[in-house]
Amino acid sequence: MAGDPLPGEVAWTQHLDRRIGAVLGSIPGYSDLRPGAAPSPRLAEGETPSWMRIPYWLDEYWTEARTGSARGWDLAEILWGQYALFLFIRLQDDVLDRERDDLRLIVVADRFLLECLESFQRFPELNEGFWAFYRSCLRDTVDGALEVGRLEKEPGSFRSEHLGLHARVSGIFKVGTAAVCRLHGREEDVGWLARLQDQLAIVSQIADDLDDLGVDLRHGRYTWVGNTMLAVEPGELLTPDERASRLGAGLLRPERGAVIVEALRRAVRAAAAEVPASAPRQIRDLVERLGAMPDELERSMHEARVRCVFGDALAEVR
Repeated sequence: MAGDPLPGEVAWTQHLDRRIGAVLGSIPGYSDLRPGAAPSPRLAEGETPSWMRIPYWLDEYWTEARTGSARGWDLAEILWGQYALFLFIRLQDDVLDRERDDLRLIVVADRFLLECLESFQRFPELNEGFWAFYRSCLRDTVDGALEVGRLEKEPGSFRSEHLGLHARVSGIFKVGTAAVCRLHGREEDVGWLARLQDQLAIVSQIADDLDDLGVDLRHGRYTWVGNTMLAVEPGELLTPDERASRLGAGLLRPERGAVIVEALRRAVRAAAAEVPASAPRQIRDLVERLGAMPDELERSMHEARVRCVFGDALAEVR
């Protein structure tokens, strides 16, 4: 859900890169961390996530429209606060998932939380209502991540009714958007934007879990997508060979893929339903592009099954 850099976006992504580098460079002992142990100091162009773009789009739209209060503050500081909060959670998650094994990264993560707090506290307009929202979002992310981790440890435990947990895990990604709304005097827009971002989180996680299906299963993570493809029941135990066999069979069963496509379609429709006609064009365009995702997924699944079943025959007639 990213795209080509917008005018001005390259400048603030470079600003974020410099801020990350400055924080990492100020941490005692950072230089002896293994290469790759800390977050990359680059935020690649064209890969900026929607939760960083939405605050940018809103600020650009409301500033140009001259609605609410005139901007007398630095948007890059808000974006830095949002990104630092993401790094705080991401580093801890990487350690807990054993993707990184240097426990000092837990302390590095705390430094990014301090950066986040200092950034948002620079704006006196962010009142207690904002900070209550901030605490609620952070609590949702922490509690949601723990619950998702618990469910994904056991085959078959993560069911379709748990998909809303992905919105909870992504709670922290609403903070930057809420800050921009408050600074522009547009608190009434926080509600629909939060609900939109909830659905975007579900869409994104379903897509990510499809991409990471094999890796997740090898690491013993039974996501909803994995459980659907395996048709595994809660409490059912699978050996690695059984898991591989059932996954191969599941990928050839169109009805299992159809369940995933339909869940994606519901989330996309729910996202579209939240966007008012008065929303910035970029947000409306984002949701419109998402509308094609379910059909594209359905088509790609069908093509993959055809290649798997008829691959040799097709190769012979070419």
